[in-house]
Amino acid sequence: MADAIETGPAGWRIGSDVTGISIDSRAVRPGHVFVAITGASHDGHQFVEQAIAQGAIAVVGEQKGHQLPVPYFVVPSSRIAAAELADAFYGHPSRKMQCIAVTGTNGKTSVVYWLTHTMRHAGLQTGMVSSVVNDTGANLYPANLTTPESPELQRLLKEMYDGHMTHAVVEVSSHGIVQNRTREVKFKTAILTNITREHLDFHGTMDRYVLAKSRLFEDLPADGIGVLNADDDYYDVVRQRMAAPYVSYGMRSGEVRAEILADEAWSTKIRIIHPAFTSRVQIPHPGHYNVYNVLAVVTAAAWYGIDGDTIMSAIESLPPVPGRMHVMQQGKSPMVIVDYAHTPDGLLQVLKAVGKLGQDEIWLVFGARGGRDRGKRPEMGSIAARWADHVILTTDSPYNEDAADIADQLAQGIQATSPGVLFATELDRRRAIEMAILSAKSQDLVIITGRGPEATQYIGEQAVRLVDAEVVQEILAMYSTAQGGSHASGIS
Repeated sequence: MADAIETGPAGWRIGSDVTGISIDSRAVRPGHVFVAITGASHDGHQFVEQAIAQGAIAVVGEQKGHQLPVPYFVVPSSRIAAAELADAFYGHPSRKMQCIAVTGTNGKTSVVYWLTHTMRHAGLQTGMVSSVVNDTGANLYPANLTTPESPELQRLLKEMYDGHMTHAVVEVSSHGIVQNRTREVKFKTAILTNITREHLDFHGTMDRYVLAKSRLFEDLPADGIGVLNADDDYYDVVRQRMAAPYVSYGMRSGEVRAEILADEAWSTKIRIIHPAFTSRVQIPHPGHYNVYNVLAVVTAAAWYGIDGDTIMSAIESLPPVPGRMHVMQQGKSPMVIVDYAHTPDGLLQVLKAVGKLGQDEIWLVFGARGGRDRGKRPEMGSIAARWADHVILTTDSPYNEDAADIADQLAQGIQATSPGVLFATELDRRRAIEMAILSAKSQDLVIITGRGPEATQYIGEQAVRLVDAEVVQEILAMYSTAQGGSHASGIS
């Protein structure tokens, strides 16, 4: 036991023989500590023997009665134990850096990307954990979850610290908070983008969803800072639950303000009014929602001591975020945009934004994820019917839910709002995208929402590779060939 792990009043002690912490029995290697977690679909306690066979030298779990050939520790919460063990194993990396959490329903990934860009622009060595890529400064890793499980999150932070990163910007989901993935990460700053309806399948009610988000701010240290959207409906709820100081931003209220000077098709000119500076800047991205994202970045960056001129220079060069307003067009094809919008508010904001691009008609291809909040589906259908000219309903990742039932629930909102907008229901997503592009005129716009840069679609127990942008590229090539006079499959 002395060469594996011990626990006491001071917490977990990691022995010299431990080579890693794992919550997935398939990933266990010789010398690992396996933490058995009961999840939504699998119980890790069923795989204890497999983990030991693969080399686990200690096991931690919640179930009593296991007689094992290695030390077994029974704990009240395996997830908390996993977070504590991983933090100890990797040497408490978050205590040695400035860690910044970004949470909210929409805009998290953009704020993480753009705050990382701004801090690097200012010369700060900054790593990033996001829903699309994890960037430690030394390596890029694909993201599987918005917020990684605690062992992977701590490993990423350790790699950042070893690579001389001084700051880490981490995208934090409500699942990540409730499941204690971020429990031992010592955040100095927490940023709230907004809170709208999402994940009620998991949280049950909006009140519980808001309280989950609030936990991140309740745990801030006295010398930390909360960065809050003063225009958000839940601003007061989060603010009142905090003990740490906070700074607010917004367009209607807040200490850091923005005024829109020109709302253009592909950019937005704004005036930013900060207590320390006032500046005019052009955001190279459209949409009011991006003004809020930029305000969150400006507010946090200024708190970290970055001067106004440097911040404005970074804002003017903000990079595109993978899967967010990804514009694709070829020859005389219709304009096609791929976007991650998958909540009612996210869909509304992106449809408002593309409505200003000057195209003749808007074709929307979208679905809804299976096993998630069913109540939002008619609402999303209603938003689609109000803001799009033609809607093609399709699959997102239905998982084990019937894809046709999901489409029917989306269609309820369309039928109640504007039935004529529903062009078709095509449950093969590739065919749905093809149908929209080949049906649209060259002056139209096709927007495909819900999956953004995701590479895997889950249908039942099958995991199928499907990247919306890759599908679009293939179809646009067909479109261009057809426009040139050659026959292409699916075009007559």
